Amino acid sequence: MKSLRREALQKLAELSATSSTSQKGGSDLTKLCKLCPGASVAPNGIDTAPASSKHGIFKVPMQLGELEVIFALCKASHLVQDIKSAEQLLRQLSPYLPESHSQVVSQSPTLRVIDPSPWEALTYNLSSALLNLGLTHSSLRPRVVSAIETYIDGWAHIAGAIARDQFDDSGGEISQEEEHNLAQIIRLVTSLLGFLDAAAENARFWTSSERLELVERLQRELSERFMVTLETALSLIRNARPHYKSLKYWKKFCKHYAGLGRPLGAMLLQQAYMQLVSSFASLTVAPADILSKTSVLDHLQSNPQSNSSESDFTDEGLIQGLAGISADIMQLLEDGSDYLQLGSSWQQRLASAVKSNAIVTFLCCTVSDKEVAEPSLLLSWLETTAADPVQMGDEGLASTVLKAMAILAKTSPTTATRLSRSLPRIIVQGGLESRTASVAADSLGSILKLLPQDAVITTLYSLGNILSSGKIPDRTVINSLYLNGSSNHRASPTIYNQQTTGSAISLAPSDAEEPSNVYAIVIKAIAGIAASCQDEKLTALALSMLVQKIGKVILAVDAQIIKDTALLGIHSGLNEFRSLLKLYSKICQDALMQKNALVLEAVMSARTLLSKEIKRGSPLYEVYMVHLLDSIISKGDAHQGQNTKLSDVELAAHEIAQLLSPLAILVAENRPQVDRDDINEHLVIMQRDSWFNVVVHGFHLSSPLGRKYSQELEILAQFSRPLITEDRVDQMDSDIELNTTLRRGKGGEHAVEQKKHLIEALPSCESDIRSLSYSETVFLNAAYLVETLRARSGICTKSLVYFHDQKLRTGAMGNCMSAIAMSAVQTYLSRTITGTVRTFSAPYVARQLATLFTGCCHRISKIQQVATSCADLIIQQVPSALCQRSSLFALLELLTIMWASCLEQDTDEYEWKSTYKSSREPISIELSDDYAFRRATLLQLQARAKTWVLNVLNIAPLDIKGLLQTYLSEYTDDGVYGHVALGRSFAIELGSVIPSTDQRLGAIEVEKGVHINTASDFIAQYTSRQEYRFVEGFADHDEEWLCIGGPNSRRGSAHLKQSSEDAATVLAEVESRTLSRKQVSIAELRDALRRSAALLCRVKKDQCAIAHHLVGIPFAVFTKQSIKLGISLWMSVIKENPRMESRILVAITENWVDTVRKRRGFFNPAFKHEDPLYGKMEFAPSDRAVIAKQQQRAYNTIAPHFRLIQFLESHYNASRLGIPSIEKIYHRLMQITLDHMVSTTSHPLAREVHFHIILLGLKMLRFNTSLDGTAQWRFKDRLLGAALAWFSLPPRWSFGGNRLQIKAETHVLADVQMLLEKTAHIGSKSEASLKSLQGKQDLLQMLLSSEQTRLMVWLFPLDYEKKHYFASGHQTRAPPDAALSAVLKTAWAENPTLAVQLANRFQSANLKREVRWLVLNFPEKVLHIPDALEVLLGPSLPNDVSFQLKYLLYWAPINPPTSATYFLPAYGNHPFIIQYAMRSLESHSVDVTFFYVPQIVQTLRYDVLGYVERYIIETGKFSQLFAHQIIWNMKANAYKDEDSQVPDSVKPTLDKVMDSLVTSFSDKDRGFYEREFAFFNEVTDVSGKLRPYIKKSKPEKKQKIEEELRKIKVEVGVYLPSNPDGVVVGIDRKSGKPLQSHAKAPYMATFRIRKDKSITSGTEQAPADDNSNSNSSEHSDKDSNTYEVWQSAIFKVGDDCRQDVLALQMISAFRGIFNSVGLDVYVFPYRVTATAPGCGVIDVLPNAISRDMLGREAVNGLYDYFVSKYGGEDSVRFQEARSNFVKSMAAYSVVSYLLQFKDRHNGNIMIGEAGHILHIDFGFCFDIAPGGVRFERAPFKLTSEMVAVMGGSTNSQSYKWFEELCVKAFLAVRQHSEHLAHIVILMLDSGLPCFKPETIQHFRERFVLERSEREAADFMRELIKRSQGSYSTRGYDQFQLLTNGIPY
Repeated sequence: MKSLRREALQKLAELSATSSTSQKGGSDLTKLCKLCPGASVAPNGIDTAPASSKHGIFKVPMQLGELEVIFALCKASHLVQDIKSAEQLLRQLSPYLPESHSQVVSQSPTLRVIDPSPWEALTYNLSSALLNLGLTHSSLRPRVVSAIETYIDGWAHIAGAIARDQFDDSGGEISQEEEHNLAQIIRLVTSLLGFLDAAAENARFWTSSERLELVERLQRELSERFMVTLETALSLIRNARPHYKSLKYWKKFCKHYAGLGRPLGAMLLQQAYMQLVSSFASLTVAPADILSKTSVLDHLQSNPQSNSSESDFTDEGLIQGLAGISADIMQLLEDGSDYLQLGSSWQQRLASAVKSNAIVTFLCCTVSDKEVAEPSLLLSWLETTAADPVQMGDEGLASTVLKAMAILAKTSPTTATRLSRSLPRIIVQGGLESRTASVAADSLGSILKLLPQDAVITTLYSLGNILSSGKIPDRTVINSLYLNGSSNHRASPTIYNQQTTGSAISLAPSDAEEPSNVYAIVIKAIAGIAASCQDEKLTALALSMLVQKIGKVILAVDAQIIKDTALLGIHSGLNEFRSLLKLYSKICQDALMQKNALVLEAVMSARTLLSKEIKRGSPLYEVYMVHLLDSIISKGDAHQGQNTKLSDVELAAHEIAQLLSPLAILVAENRPQVDRDDINEHLVIMQRDSWFNVVVHGFHLSSPLGRKYSQELEILAQFSRPLITEDRVDQMDSDIELNTTLRRGKGGEHAVEQKKHLIEALPSCESDIRSLSYSETVFLNAAYLVETLRARSGICTKSLVYFHDQKLRTGAMGNCMSAIAMSAVQTYLSRTITGTVRTFSAPYVARQLATLFTGCCHRISKIQQVATSCADLIIQQVPSALCQRSSLFALLELLTIMWASCLEQDTDEYEWKSTYKSSREPISIELSDDYAFRRATLLQLQARAKTWVLNVLNIAPLDIKGLLQTYLSEYTDDGVYGHVALGRSFAIELGSVIPSTDQRLGAIEVEKGVHINTASDFIAQYTSRQEYRFVEGFADHDEEWLCIGGPNSRRGSAHLKQSSEDAATVLAEVESRTLSRKQVSIAELRDALRRSAALLCRVKKDQCAIAHHLVGIPFAVFTKQSIKLGISLWMSVIKENPRMESRILVAITENWVDTVRKRRGFFNPAFKHEDPLYGKMEFAPSDRAVIAKQQQRAYNTIAPHFRLIQFLESHYNASRLGIPSIEKIYHRLMQITLDHMVSTTSHPLAREVHFHIILLGLKMLRFNTSLDGTAQWRFKDRLLGAALAWFSLPPRWSFGGNRLQIKAETHVLADVQMLLEKTAHIGSKSEASLKSLQGKQDLLQMLLSSEQTRLMVWLFPLDYEKKHYFASGHQTRAPPDAALSAVLKTAWAENPTLAVQLANRFQSANLKREVRWLVLNFPEKVLHIPDALEVLLGPSLPNDVSFQLKYLLYWAPINPPTSATYFLPAYGNHPFIIQYAMRSLESHSVDVTFFYVPQIVQTLRYDVLGYVERYIIETGKFSQLFAHQIIWNMKANAYKDEDSQVPDSVKPTLDKVMDSLVTSFSDKDRGFYEREFAFFNEVTDVSGKLRPYIKKSKPEKKQKIEEELRKIKVEVGVYLPSNPDGVVVGIDRKSGKPLQSHAKAPYMATFRIRKDKSITSGTEQAPADDNSNSNSSEHSDKDSNTYEVWQSAIFKVGDDCRQDVLALQMISAFRGIFNSVGLDVYVFPYRVTATAPGCGVIDVLPNAISRDMLGREAVNGLYDYFVSKYGGEDSVRFQEARSNFVKSMAAYSVVSYLLQFKDRHNGNIMIGEAGHILHIDFGFCFDIAPGGVRFERAPFKLTSEMVAVMGGSTNSQSYKWFEELCVKAFLAVRQHSEHLAHIVILMLDSGLPCFKPETIQHFRERFVLERSEREAADFMRELIKRSQGSYSTRGYDQFQLLTNGIPY
């Protein structure tokens, strides 16, 4: 038994061994070494012991304390990795070992705690320590070897001397010298035992030659003479007379060893010696690392070949020597066998151990070298030993012999055959013990695996016959028990049908009368052999044999068979395993009926074994689990048996009871996680039904069965899921009322009993319980049982899950379920309050409390209520639970999370997030999309949190405040709005509260209105903690930059100077690496900057270099994080050391100017926000992730300058009227900045930074003290010019959904207006050469008001009445024409671009005319403005334009569709205009113009001069894809009809261009063209070949399509016309599907397409990584830039697809516009390509279903579909789907109105997988309607079922979002209306039926361009109201139902 001091020393030594040695004052290891006075060694290795005792340490009596220190140091030796520590430890310990065999020990009673003796323990620990050190540190090995040799030499010297003297055992008197020698020999023996044990454990220390030398040396020393002397000495001690008092001490040691089963003597020494020999031999066949985990016999048995890890070649001499030693020992044991039989049982056991080690040694030698160690000799030893029942009675020896036989059998087939015959006889006749029999069976199985299968079968039958050899008793009753219905178990595999008797084996005569023991061994052998062979067929045979013996021998044999068949079951096939389980069930049932306890116990043992051995992942696991659960569920059905002794109910209950323990063990052994999502749902359902049946059959907490099996039930409850889950809440009603298990025993008496039990459990709910149905009562009883048992196991919060079901939230069941939840918590607390169970202590309670806190934020209000009540209960009874980090931090984190979730409404509008996780604590919550509910939850949580924390604060104020300080200190702020973290604010607020229990502070009388708290003390403590919390230790303090001070001030000053130089050097190197874009870690950067700032805070001289780098490094990195860190440090330096202020500001100004000139961040004009029509348009679904990445990129670009301008503005206000030089610094910075404001980024998110700079400039202008009048005028002129630069850009909305951003921008604009008014007097009048600035100021004021109004409309699209919140006092109405005319001249003089954009900003016809006049007369000033050209030319060539056209040669290119319109006849084919159009088109990338192929083809109608033809041919040379699309489109437009009978007038031109284009192809391009068109023709020809099958059935048509698809060969590089961005790599030949058509033959097929990962909209976007589009299956090669998708396409023949092409082209353009403002709406412009007259390819929308199909599937409405697919309305999946529906509904509503989509019946409306609404089939748009009759008079389709999905009310949040998104989408597209019209205008002459003469006029009118933004928003909202209440929509749906059978 270890003492407390001994354990403490050992722990201290372990810690010291792993700690650093370079500590001041010496390491802990040194201090421990000083506690060993006997062998003091100086650090330099010099022996510091007195000279007189250098060679006599052993003579000084060693005390217990010194021994314990030595033991502690020894046990820590394996942990020492540092060579210095290892050397120190070796120096300390090595002097003890050589004389440890003679060490004098104080004869104190306290030394009895050292077991077995001080000398053995001392030598063992010292030897182990030294050997460990030598193994770990090779440099120390020679010294270790020397110490060990010295020990052996010393031991041998003393032992030899004693052996020579001999002892006189004649019975005479014992001399004093003899007494001394007797004591010495005890020390020698016990010490050597310790050494031998340590050497055996560390055998790998020695080399092969050293091992042989060591064992031979020890063999010589352990001579016969010494052994005789030892036995004589021990005899003298044992027989010594009482008056020899000194020998009493040694006699006690002899008795102690004998009591331990290790009697001292020669045999014990031989056993230890042979253990060492065996260890050395083992290393010749197995590596040391394997031997540390398993025995050498087990290793050799499982690995046929030896695998030594010897670094040097194993010496043959070693093997020969070890074999000789083992042979000598075997001979010695044989010679002394008669003597050993007379010895004690312990002596015989030691002899068996010696023999066992000798066998192992010789076996290893045989495996290594058969020539040296003959297998035949070993076999003879084994057979001789196995034939001796006495020797086989020793389990260890028997196990060694049997395993050695199995290993030896591998050396020779003859040996294997011989042993396979002898081993069965040994098993039957050897009288083996049970465990030995198992080993024998395993060994026999191993041997049999080496032989043919017939040998195994023969052996099994031979052993099986033993079970039939005895007399069969009268077992009529027993036979009937097992054989009834067991015919399934009699069959065996056909290969075993023939009986193979083999050699007969009979029982031994002694076993013939009572053969039960032998039968048990035989059964174990049969099972063990079959199991070890691991062959399912052999296992099935053994099972069949054993099962057939049931009932044919004796009852005990039956029980043994039942137990051992479980072992076979583990290794059997699934079918045999199922049959075995059924057999157990039948046996168990019959045994219960017969009350047969023996058989019941056997079945329980068998099932228990299965439960322990079968692991999760095994195919048997689920089978066994299902069987157990199904068996429990099935109990209660009527039984077939007659005359049962128990009633059915009682029998079923007892059968269930028999299954509980195996099930509990199976669950506990595999410990499934209750919250795992991958658990088999079927098992979960069975688990619930099992609990229901358990309750039905009387298992309650108070019932006898419940109490008896409470432990098993508790385990099952601990790992069971709650009896209801969120995924099935909508089916709960049927679960309770219709569940057959819940309705079992639905009799009156049983119902009363169930209610009685529930009332006993929940007395407060008695009235509610009486109103429950039987099923409800059983369910609640089951829930109470499970949750109460779960609470007893340590979990009391799972009951919250039940409230996901609506039925359990209200009414009687809701009340009862709430009571169950509270009861579970109370049960849990009852164990906690006892204070005796560790797992119910406060830290564990805190975890449960944290879970309840999470429940307080749940999206379901009932769960919040119950969780709050439970939390109240816990905090009331166990307040210390809130004093734990896990609970308090969880509460604070939840406050922060809830605050962030509410803030999300303003930071990311319309894109709500459902799941929130804490980065600090393991908490996660799911929230509703209802922000009003979130806010209410937050307020409630905050109120309750305050109550809870205050209550605990009053009783434990210091602990709570300490935890709050810890929370604050560990916080990291990485969020955009992280500086407003409610958890931190709450912590500071509560940390400042004066506890009510503080009598002193509470007694202070405070004046009214004065509030006191302890905030000062709280912050002071927090600051102190921060100072020591981050203190770092440094090995070399001279390398520190910062000197904390010292006694020598001169030295400190010099040190500070040196630190400054070092700091400057380090910072210069860091900045250089940063600027060169080399890797610099964030930690290194932060550390260097912080140290530099700390240094600057203390220096008294200017440190320009350090200040320069302190500012330069953050600017070099130039991210928002680096600038934030920099600002923090700069402010620290400025405030701590004001002398450095000007230096810091100068450095900031220099670096700011550097960013301006290098155009970084905000000043980077390359970061553009262009008109969407100038960019690449895509046919793809809207992607919110792309918008988010663009928004984040913009923030990252702008944020550094934004943080800097905030710093500059703040510091300017703080330093105003201070140092004059600082004002000059600011003026220089501002002047350079204003000069470059024209070239800043044009992104909408830059608006705030832009006007913040203007705001700072206005403040400087207003408060300046150094500028004269002229300088003020110039400064203001620059300010006004910089402000107006923003308005030279086209009008812009915001980007993304950050409402806070827009509010901030509005505030900044208002502040700018206010300061403009206050500085209006500056420059308001002309003076000398200085003109008045009043005009520019008036213009700016007007534009600022306009900008504010626009932002207000965007911010409040519906609730404009909120405008007063942001109103700046200026007019919001559009200015009159006179005012606009007055400012136009100023705008033109300032910047012509500004004047041009005035016409776009204000809807004034007069203004537009005046702007055009300016452009007409001064065109040279606007050549860089594309929009100015549109102003000049208009929709047709004006008459007043003449000389101006020559400027078109230099005019900036305009967008592609507008460029193409200049080819129209309206512009008269003027050469200058056509050349400009050509140049403009060529300026755009082919990726951009590719989108406008249909429009470019149409311009060929007017291409008189051939410019368009030339453009097409030249572009076709660059892009084959462009050329192919042009060819397909020209083919589609060559004829006016679908049958190619009526040619279009442009056909000759198209043919000519087509021929010229094909002719221009290179050979490579022509080959590609021919392959592509041949492939596509093959695909489309399938439709033609399908026409003869039009009248046939669908299966026949499908078969024909598949037949034709199989003929198509996919050539390299071919693609589908609708998917030019990917190549076809395969076809799903079975995907062909005929589509419904009366005269045509359209069909659908699926293709495998490989695409390249592309750069989309400035952001890397790989669609293969986008899980939002579940497009069949996707595959991406991680090592390439490609991915593959399955894409289905429809091939139409006889239908003109060109109108669909135009509609989807427009939808794609709308998509680009929506993306350009970051508007979170959704459209999916799928691809349609017209390839020939009446022919086309249409991409199929993936994973979408039409509303028509929903109606045909008997779904009552769209809302019902959403509920059935996504769950109830309060589920997260439903809310996510609803959000997607709203976004897509808004976008398609606006698009449908503008493009006038008609025929919007339910067949043309699809619902996507994620809930998006999608529109298809655009055959009726613009000015045509089905039948020419306008049934659909609503602006767009908005039915009541759509409203129901969006919340069911116009006041719901989702509907409001829909309205707002509609308004914003409409506002976003209005300013692009003319360019959108250009796309349509180009198609007017195409002959599409959708066009009428007034089409373009109507299209433009729908944009209501004459209205202001506010009026347009109101107009759109009115359209929504008209659409919602439209009767025409419903009427058209009814019409479609009647005419076409389309449901709605």
